[in-house]
Amino acid sequence: MWMQFSKLTETPKFLGACIAIFMLGTGSAIASTGNAPDSVVAKLNMALIHSMKMGPSSSFKSRFHALYPEMIHAYDFSKIAHYSLGTAWDKLSAPEKKQFVQALTHYSVANYAAHFTHYAGQKFSSPISNSVPGHRMMVSTTLKSGNGGKNNTFDYLLSQNHGQWKIINVMTDGVSNLAMQKAEFTGALKKGGIHALMNGINKRSEMLAHAAR
Repeated sequence: MWMQFSKLTETPKFLGACIAIFMLGTGSAIASTGNAPDSVVAKLNMALIHSMKMGPSSSFKSRFHALYPEMIHAYDFSKIAHYSLGTAWDKLSAPEKKQFVQALTHYSVANYAAHFTHYAGQKFSSPISNSVPGHRMMVSTTLKSGNGGKNNTFDYLLSQNHGQWKIINVMTDGVSNLAMQKAEFTGALKKGGIHALMNGINKRSEMLAHAAR
């Protein structure tokens, strides 16, 4: 996903503009088994901790390849790509849609691989699920600092795709990545079109890989 990070603490932090997602309902009793929403987030948390434990001494490539299958399993990048472009998505050809999803997926994994590199005792709280409108689930978890620094709360919005729960948005401390992403992509599309946007995403991926070496 189109994410930016702050290094004010050892914990990654997503930045962006909030959107109104009102959580209705109470804590879910869904068990952390199989493809339950909280299980999806718990598995992602484990992968992120593993990436941090690999440390900055590990290669960007090794962290990327460790995170890639976990993120493919957890995120619905096709839906995220669609939502990020809004009505412009329907105007793309099938090959353009495929290329855009690939570029966005690669950038998202690269962003995690470049920033989840430092472990200092951090740990995630157990994910808690809540029902939200539209037959979706909101799963909340907190990345707790290992040295008394700032904690970060992650709220993952999940929907079902062919019976599998997948993440379609993440908010950190109330900030929606999807809202920020849509605003930026819409502006880039108006200026240069889809191919310019994809080139920009690919260049950012390359910059992340180069900086993390």
